[in-house]
Amino acid sequence: MGTSSSFNGPTKNNPLLPPDYFDGEENQAVPNGSELENGDMDNPVKVPNNDPSVTWSAVKSAFSKYINTRSNGGGRGSINAVARQYVRASGGTRAIISRAKAGVSSGKALLNLFNSFISVGLKQTLNGLHIQFQGKSVNELMSRLLNAISPDSDTKEDIVAKKATQDALAHVYEYIERNGMDVNCLDKMPRNLVDEAMCAYLESYIWGLMLRDLASRIEIYENSPDKAKRIEEDLREYTKGIVEVEFNKDKEIFQKSPTESVVVLMKKCLQAIEGIV
Repeated sequence: MGTSSSFNGPTKNNPLLPPDYFDGEENQAVPNGSELENGDMDNPVKVPNNDPSVTWSAVKSAFSKYINTRSNGGGRGSINAVARQYVRASGGTRAIISRAKAGVSSGKALLNLFNSFISVGLKQTLNGLHIQFQGKSVNELMSRLLNAISPDSDTKEDIVAKKATQDALAHVYEYIERNGMDVNCLDKMPRNLVDEAMCAYLESYIWGLMLRDLASRIEIYENSPDKAKRIEEDLREYTKGIVEVEFNKDKEIFQKSPTESVVVLMKKCLQAIEGIV
């Protein structure tokens, strides 16, 4: 899957729908650990499970019940419980972060890009990346930036990170659009746009991880595309809320600690989802 990607403008509602890695094994229990990927869900390895009572079977069962409830017009109060069980069955916050190689590296590269726009400007930043932008469309520029930040998509985690990068760049695209499609506006990229784009990255990455492993439940239990999209957005809105709350506790995190902020905020968000205070 290591092909280059095109940037076709904002793609916030373009869900990732990979196949479930335990299809046909709904009742499989994992009493002392979770079958998880180490960079590739096609080659799972055993990792410790923070809560041995939470198995993948239990997570999928809870999400399936949630889907049926929402499809029949019910509320969405249990989505936080599904997300919490997901993190715990995944081995907990520490285990997820230890495997988030693409998520961390792409997030750091994205933040470095934005900081470079602010500190040295657009032209010097793009020259450093060997990207020629004169005479290029904004879409082509965004595509080249996407591939520079997340160059490969060899594993499912790579794909999630690349999609998150694309969602973050969508905020930059919209900013350029508001400025008459003049990419030179990035020389004056406001700090609040950096914060918004980075939060969008973390939101999309965490949501993407969950959807990567749970989306097959939607495919099995919901035939309506509109209702399926609503369920995906329930999960995304919940994740977005978590990221916003944790970011608002330290709004200068991306300025104070640019090298560690992605990991720190990702950890705080996952801990909040997991229920660790």
